[in-house]
Amino acid sequence: GVREISKRMRYTLGWSTTAGAVDNFVYEDANETYIADEDIRRRMLDKNPDALRDMVQTFLEAASKGYWDTSEENLERLRDVYQEC
Repeated sequence: GVREISKRMRYTLGWSTTAGAVDNFVYEDANETYIADEDIRRRMLDKNPDALRDMVQTFLEAASKGYWDTSEENLERLRDVYQEC
């Protein structure tokens, strides 16, 4: 479920932190799949808002630490989703 997806994103950040072994496209694809797709995001919010919030925090942390290079539009969307959770 949503918690498992959130945990996998947290593990991905861990791989970025410890091994630098995660390409930017991994974060971009996950963002497109789970955050930018409004239908998927709404379903995740309905099922487990806490897990979605954790996932959003992981994306924001990855960007702030320089592991994910993304657009300001994506970051703004993440901030908005965080407020929804």
